Amino acid sequence: MGKLLRVLMIEDSEDDARLIAGELKHAGFDVEYTRVDTSSVLENALTKNAWDIILCDHAMPKLCAPEAVSILKKNKIKTPVIIVSGWISEDLAKATVDAGADAFVKKTELDKLPKVISKQLSKKTPKK
Repeated sequence: MGKLLRVLMIEDSEDDARLIAGELKHAGFDVEYTRVDTSSVLENALTKNAWDIILCDHAMPKLCAPEAVSILKKNKIKTPVIIVSGWISEDLAKATVDAGADAFVKKTELDKLPKVISKQLSKKTPKK
């Protein structure tokens, strides 16, 4: 397997989280993920682990992507954030990226996610 990829998934569906993790494993990542779906659990997860990438669904019953991005900004999280959503308009996706997300991938195009993740990870500055 490849390098360990620690993923924080802001996702309301465990099935979708497993599907995403499976796609990443298929692409050669050694995936370790935690799924969160509320703001309080998200804040707790941010203090407990160092994440390589954050994947966030856009529309969830208890937490939406703009709120999640706001929480990440408030906590000064520099980890790349990729919105992974089943349905979203192009304008809404752009607005979320403008608000602080780093990229966007449709759930119907998960085969593109490993390349987007690799691109975001290559942009990260080394931690000192």
